Amino acid sequence: MEAAGFNVFQRIMRLWDGVHPYNAAQVLHIEGSPDIGALSAAWSRMMSALGLGEVQVSGNRYRHEPSSGHSNPNPLQIVPRGVSIDSHISQEMNRPFEAGGSADSAFCPFRPFVLHGDGSYYVGVVYHHWVADSFSIRIVLREWFYHAFEDARARSEPLKIARAGYWHYFGPNRGKWNLVDGVASALRLITRFGNARRVEHVAGDYSVRCSVYRFPDGMIDDLRQSARRLEVTLNDLFLAAMAEACHLHGVTPAAPGRQELALGTVVDLRASAGDELADVFGLFLGFTTTIVRPNALRDFPRLLRAIAGQSAWQKRTMAAQASQIRMSAAIAESMFLSRERWVRFYQGHLPLAAGISNVNMNRTWAAEHHPAPILDYLRFSPTGPALPVLFTPSSLGRTSHVALTCRTALVDEARAARLAGSFLSRLRSVANSAIEYAPGS
Repeated sequence: MEAAGFNVFQRIMRLWDGVHPYNAAQVLHIEGSPDIGALSAAWSRMMSALGLGEVQVSGNRYRHEPSSGHSNPNPLQIVPRGVSIDSHISQEMNRPFEAGGSADSAFCPFRPFVLHGDGSYYVGVVYHHWVADSFSIRIVLREWFYHAFEDARARSEPLKIARAGYWHYFGPNRGKWNLVDGVASALRLITRFGNARRVEHVAGDYSVRCSVYRFPDGMIDDLRQSARRLEVTLNDLFLAAMAEACHLHGVTPAAPGRQELALGTVVDLRASAGDELADVFGLFLGFTTTIVRPNALRDFPRLLRAIAGQSAWQKRTMAAQASQIRMSAAIAESMFLSRERWVRFYQGHLPLAAGISNVNMNRTWAAEHHPAPILDYLRFSPTGPALPVLFTPSSLGRTSHVALTCRTALVDEARAARLAGSFLSRLRSVANSAIEYAPGS
């Protein structure tokens, strides 16, 4: 494939990766026992069909080199029996990809694996996040699944690689947002961040741990009904529960002059480009920031109203598309600072208590194959240097869970369990119709 330039978010991720591996993972939980030979052959066929394999990096450009029939740059890893999915993913999230950050280097950005369970197994891929977003990896897992189980449905044409960047696809003209308002909003956030709680900086230790906490079966359906009744989105409910959990058990304590809590949301921007990016492999993510005042943190109905109001405003103003302004500013700052000083500067100017990446898998190909043979679909997201913890809720059919990625220097296992416990407890109360108000009223 022809070389493509790094877009603005890819450049940010590669800066983060210079400090600590910036990896992500997606996993299929499948019933039965794995046929290792068939899965390995299916992976190779899929990579060849999609035109994927190694990535050749040179300066500010990269290109994908299809897997050849003579070598396999991404052998299927068979995880030893007895290793949990949490443990394996935690290890892989901290393991760098070879030669991925240097110039004129080739490396494979995918590490596929199979992990045995009890009457089931996990098939997944850990990937170098700058190469692909969640949407792209869902295509990879779909095609791997088809090559293994329904070969007639497998795609035979290579995926496209985007030839243009964020300004082309999501700039003010095509993204329908106002440049002046976008810059003004970014400046206002800088002011608000001056009042936000901060994480104590821990230099040099960015290792992470991943853990999965499951919702009761069917609770996700009750939450969706509650969201409709309360005139909010499901992500608003998740954000409010996350804010409350971070207020009670997080690592951003209130201090004089710093009473507000800031939260980040990762947003898939592809939908705003219509069908133009439907079969394009790459990374197209934006983000929004939600800030809540201390009085709302002590009153959940008020907290939910505040978050829902900000979410609606962010959609009206295309805040996720306009987030490229802040990313461009961060890249400019990196040119004048060492990597570690830039990270500390970044943390100070983006003092987030937590982030969230939420996907409803019922809107994807996996829903057709659930509950059999696909039992569940797991996603694991990185924290990066600015976040102490990232919540990754996913739902498929009546099953749902939240995967937590926590920086181990800031959030130990006990604190992670308390954060998840508070998050799930609040959502259970909402699902049980314990909240009786309408934010719009």
